[in-house]
Amino acid sequence: MDFRPITPNDVKPLQRLFMESLSDLIRREQFEDADLLEEEVARLNTTIQDSFDDDAVDVFVVEREGKIVGTAAVLPPNEIITAHLDVEPGAVEIGCVYVAPDQQRQGVGSFLLSEVMATLGEDATFYLDAGFPSSQDYWEKRIGPPVMSLDHYWGPGAPHKIWKIMKRGWDITQ
Repeated sequence: MDFRPITPNDVKPLQRLFMESLSDLIRREQFEDADLLEEEVARLNTTIQDSFDDDAVDVFVVEREGKIVGTAAVLPPNEIITAHLDVEPGAVEIGCVYVAPDQQRQGVGSFLLSEVMATLGEDATFYLDAGFPSSQDYWEKRIGPPVMSLDHYWGPGAPHKIWKIMKRGWDITQ
């Protein structure tokens, strides 16, 4: 697998990855919000454009056999995080983490997270957040309990969870 920052040539393949990943996620999660896919893809496309225009936003991809199979971004913490936590100065968010459905559970996500973390300074503090239940389960297994759970954020029984991680002393292989 290869890890690298995105280029303008990656925009269309990333849009396909987002559509494929989100369509699969929405189907598995059995969400009934008809606008969710379109809204989430639009948000992700904005992040891609921001990465070309804003030095504070970096988007990375993982390629396997010449095909983009995963992506993640390092960016300023989003509004959900900043509205509910006192964010440490200089801290970033690792967000927009997606792996192609046919590549999941094959080490792509672990490789992606490891490589993204390698781009951060040794004393980095970063945040993650998740609204999809399967994403929340993944992060809880991977990095432990969230620092905050916003109960009923997305509706009855639908929380949004936020994690805060200090890179120093944190073992990426856990």
